[in-house]
Amino acid sequence: MTPADLAVGVVVLVRQAGADDVPADVRRTMSRPAYRYEPTLIERVGRRLGEWLQRLLESLDLPGVRPGTFGGGAGSVVAWVLIVLAVAVAVYAVAQAVRRRLRRAEPDGTPATTSEVEHGRRAGDWADEAARMEREGRLKDAVRARFRELVRTLVDRDQLPDVPGLTTGELRQALHRTTPDASAAFDQACTTFELAWYAELPVAAEDLSRLRAAATAVLAADRVRVPAVDPLAGPLADEVPV
Repeated sequence: MTPADLAVGVVVLVRQAGADDVPADVRRTMSRPAYRYEPTLIERVGRRLGEWLQRLLESLDLPGVRPGTFGGGAGSVVAWVLIVLAVAVAVYAVAQAVRRRLRRAEPDGTPATTSEVEHGRRAGDWADEAARMEREGRLKDAVRARFRELVRTLVDRDQLPDVPGLTTGELRQALHRTTPDASAAFDQACTTFELAWYAELPVAAEDLSRLRAAATAVLAADRVRVPAVDPLAGPLADEVPV
């Protein structure tokens, strides 16, 4: 029992005894700080909720609803229940948002490698990048973009397997199987790419011209009607995936 409850009980007893006013000594005793009680925020919210629920249910004229049903402690209980439910809903919403963000970041649980990202680019994207690199005088980057444009085009035409990370040696083998007439021109294109990026030799405008001519010859060659598959032989020790 709180001091406030005790004070109320004393006043009730005095009134029941027939006194019109609370005696001065009782009033003095009840006015002491120990008997003063300020309701907490939860209790005030509970009281308000209790009054609101009481008015709502009384307006609905439901059986069994009496005045004061949701007053006092009942209102505080309702307030605590609503607070707990609100916290639970908030925690669930945050957990779902984090889960969706993680799922979008890693759809299959494995982040994509640089090779996979580049392999998925369209041939037109590589062509645009190559043209931009040429305009900026970045010939080495232009060689790389032109070579990848050629590889992506061959993949789209089913002349090379749609597999990221294949080495230039594996690409040569795969294209020789589907388009043997293009082997020499494709070898020239691969060599130009290898010298620029793996050997890191200087790239001149003539190198880029040779690569474009080789790509044109590769795409013009007749192909054999066999599906493009992964080459059986693994990459050589000195080869780097493209």
